[in-house]
Amino acid sequence: MRDHEAAMTVYVQLAVISEQRHQSQVCDRFLLLAGVEACRAGWPEVAARCHARLIAANPAHLAARYTTIADGLRNEDFQKLVARWERYCPFEKGEAMLRQLDLPAVEPSEASTGEQMLALLGDLA
Repeated sequence: MRDHEAAMTVYVQLAVISEQRHQSQVCDRFLLLAGVEACRAGWPEVAARCHARLIAANPAHLAARYTTIADGLRNEDFQKLVARWERYCPFEKGEAMLRQLDLPAVEPSEASTGEQMLALLGDLA
């Protein structure tokens, strides 16, 4: 069984890195994937933050048609877009990308994983 919380963590970190490197299209993809995994992991607050960041940066994105990522996941076109980006960067590839960057892991803390991801997403400009 896939660990959606772990996938959410990987994709949020990749979104932050992409934003810092001014790679807007790549960041959009990782925000979408992070939001989807947040929905699947039961973190609607993280999904909402990803959605807000995504449409703020790219108002023409398909995600802007939906109030939430969860609403988008009920649409076939949106599901196809998600499937495309999941093929582009499956969870395992995302993990490998983070390892190659040799970044410190998200340290365990008293804050929940969702709270840690919200804090990371709050740092996006």
